[in-house]
Amino acid sequence: MQAHGVSSLLVEGDPPGIFTDRDLRRWVAEGRPLEAPVAQAASFPLLALPRTTPLLEAVAFMVERGIHHLPLLEGGKVVGMVTHTDLVRQEAQLPLLLLRRIEGLVLEGYAKEVAGLVQSLLEAGVGALEIGRLVAGLNDALVRRLLAEAERTLGPPPTPYAFLVLGSEGRREQALLTDQDNALLYAEEGHEPYFEALAERVVGGLLAAGFPPCPGGYMATRLRMSLEGFRKAMRGWIEAPEPEALLKAQTFLDLRQVGGELDLRPLEAELLAQAQKGVFLHHLARAALAFPPPPTPLGRLPSSLEPKRHGLFPIVLLARFYAVYTGSPERHTLDRLQAASRKGALSLEMAELLGEGFSLFFRLRLWAELLGQGALSPKALSPLERRRALEAFRAVRTAQGHLRLRFGLR
Repeated sequence: MQAHGVSSLLVEGDPPGIFTDRDLRRWVAEGRPLEAPVAQAASFPLLALPRTTPLLEAVAFMVERGIHHLPLLEGGKVVGMVTHTDLVRQEAQLPLLLLRRIEGLVLEGYAKEVAGLVQSLLEAGVGALEIGRLVAGLNDALVRRLLAEAERTLGPPPTPYAFLVLGSEGRREQALLTDQDNALLYAEEGHEPYFEALAERVVGGLLAAGFPPCPGGYMATRLRMSLEGFRKAMRGWIEAPEPEALLKAQTFLDLRQVGGELDLRPLEAELLAQAQKGVFLHHLARAALAFPPPPTPLGRLPSSLEPKRHGLFPIVLLARFYAVYTGSPERHTLDRLQAASRKGALSLEMAELLGEGFSLFFRLRLWAELLGQGALSPKALSPLERRRALEAFRAVRTAQGHLRLRFGLR
């Protein structure tokens, strides 16, 4: 590596791997023997992307996985390598510099830098949903770094656990730092003091980074329980979906694991199957009708347009309903709409119209939040945006009408 001026080596094997300068530093710091085979210190499997991958997508991939070297493939063979240093020379430097700060646990100013990143990418014409994915990857990296630091202080976890993000963060649809939504599950009871301390450290770190506390208490310091305890709680929320229980159940339908070694795939499949039964699906359908679009007399938008309440909420709720209705494990709203279309629950045209509306309102929401506003004047929108917003409202009304007829709801 020194002779050739490179910071990584590909390691042959099945699967292949990579040996980087970070692997070397970690190996030496742990006092491991330098005579050992390089495969013992390498990282497996090799994470790579096609050489035609757009730059920002490659950056998001690296941020999500916390890697600094990305092999590029053509015809299944590695033809090049993109490194953190290469990308810092390009437009991608901001998210990667933020990742460096996260790795050093530099929390002060994180929220301000994320806002600056979002604004610069929006002004550069980057798609809002791509920005949301990138920022979600940075937030995930921050959570994993806080978990690693907590484990170093508290010692290894006494039983496997899973740190979850919920709501918009679980769907990768949150760009600016809004209220925390997270939870902590662990495999076996009897270890509550350890996980209480772990949750406090992570939630405290997120507070220091600029994530406000959740007013409803949806944070791991309160939403912390054993796997079996969570199963019982979720069954209760689904079988007796009173307003508060319905809210909790819906929130956990968007869960995404960002840390810990506990395998939640069986649990997720179980929860999805339970949610399809009985009265819960009926209540989920009713919830999808709770946010009708605002009136648009004579094709005019309301004088005060709230992108989140008027546009995002109804589409998110419709997509969540259809994910449960069709048994789809998808989380992101666009993925849920596409899955519903593939399974025949939504027409392809309706899924596309709702998806286009979601993309528009997500971008408008980012601009509104950067301006410190909850609403925008229609005058702030371009003629094309106004027309697309009206089309989205019509699509939502139609989709909600079909759902109302299908379930006999008023």
